[in-house]
Amino acid sequence: MTMTSSRARFTGDGRIDVERVDLGPVAPGEVRLRVDVCALCGSDKRLLAAGSPVVPGHEIGGTVVAGGEGVTVPAGTRAIVYIPVYCGTCVRCAAGLTNQCLALGQLVGWQRDGGFAEHVDVPARCVLPVPDDVPLDVAVLGLDTVGTAAHALRLARRTRDGDVARALVVGAGPLGLGVVAVAPHLGVGEVHAYDPHPGRLATAVRLGASAAGDLTRENQYDLVVEVSGAAAARETAQRVVTPGGTVVALGESNEPYTMPATPRWRRTDCFTVRSFYFPTSEVPENWALLRAVGATLRDSLIHPLPLADLPEAFARFVAGDHVKPCIVTEDAR
Repeated sequence: MTMTSSRARFTGDGRIDVERVDLGPVAPGEVRLRVDVCALCGSDKRLLAAGSPVVPGHEIGGTVVAGGEGVTVPAGTRAIVYIPVYCGTCVRCAAGLTNQCLALGQLVGWQRDGGFAEHVDVPARCVLPVPDDVPLDVAVLGLDTVGTAAHALRLARRTRDGDVARALVVGAGPLGLGVVAVAPHLGVGEVHAYDPHPGRLATAVRLGASAAGDLTRENQYDLVVEVSGAAAARETAQRVVTPGGTVVALGESNEPYTMPATPRWRRTDCFTVRSFYFPTSEVPENWALLRAVGATLRDSLIHPLPLADLPEAFARFVAGDHVKPCIVTEDAR
């Protein structure tokens, strides 16, 4: 059955066009979702500037409307979309470590069409059904904002003998705020935050962090989670971590990650951890975290807008006026 649907195209230099297209049958092994919510992510700004051959948008929640041959996911299933298109058969996938898939080639919204559209087709294995008691506009935060944040902290905990007494989050964008929100639930004691944008820092404080003080001093924090990807933020993280502590390199940018060739850094015994997304094996734990912090995060972060307002949403997002704009329909709440 052919149906029409709207989708956004990023043509480069900050331009977004919305077009109508005909959708053909769903491919075998895939499902078609009506997109009920798709959140904007800081990484999408790179596609906004450079353009994209596929429809962007990778923080997707929606409702299954059709399935291809071999699919058992029933129509009407509320779900969020797991971004890595993992193979499901390699040794990492077999162990539940799907974010470490050895054959990973595509990410939804990056190498195949994503959720800035009315409908999106994804592999059935990337569909994560949402519990009945979790609204979709909360569930979608279980992807990057809570899922990625929680996985990063779980990795960091593996470098520690005990709980983390004192942590710093550098960068209070959506992901950094997710780290702030879930940290107390994952064995982190005192949480400080830094962001040059006063509104974002104020949000971090409302979510339970303390505003960081003088970050020119060395050796202050057992754990530093760097979430912005900016060179200055990376330098700060490497300066304030204590000997024996852990730096989590969670932020992304197009700039190389470098270690400073300073006497202090050469003499610092510490862990540097890079974290990418979360494995499907952690999904049950993430639902529990969302039940604890999801509604508060949604009400603190999300600015709902219709698909037609996506260009305005990005303009406000880039300017820092909105923390987490989301394309939301009435079915998402």
